[in-house]
Amino acid sequence: MSVNCIRIGATRLCLALMLALLVVPGYIVAPVLFSTAPSQSLAGEIAGNIFHISLISLLFLAAATAAFWMRMQDGGVGRRRWILLLTLSILVAVNAFALAPVMAEIKAQMGPIDLVAKDDPQRQLFGMWHGISAVMHLISTLLAALLVAMGPVGRSPDKGSCQSS
Repeated sequence: MSVNCIRIGATRLCLALMLALLVVPGYIVAPVLFSTAPSQSLAGEIAGNIFHISLISLLFLAAATAAFWMRMQDGGVGRRRWILLLTLSILVAVNAFALAPVMAEIKAQMGPIDLVAKDDPQRQLFGMWHGISAVMHLISTLLAALLVAMGPVGRSPDKGSCQSS
């Protein structure tokens, strides 16, 4: 097994983990938290912590993917994959480092969301930023799924020597 085959396998793993870090917290953990936690405030606090850790981890995996791609011997990664990875990374970074602090600040000013009226301007402002974050998360998830579906590199399997025995 060549070093390039190991890089291809590692890249596949990174891409799959990136998708998992978007799907599991956003579409499995958060809904379960909000349906079972005793308060929306508690569920939101826990979900926020989980999202933060998963988004930071996702950025590390994106960097690892980029490093593996740069080291590919045949250079067959392709421009589309780079654009998708960069776009995904930017969306994740904006969500983690721009939107999350804004939402945290609004929550800090507002207090427990369970005690705030639905028509309160602060709650509506939080809802707007949360909605933007959710849309960015959905787009990130779709980009990660597309990267996984495209595979780790551009060459076709029949040309490679990385088939499993």
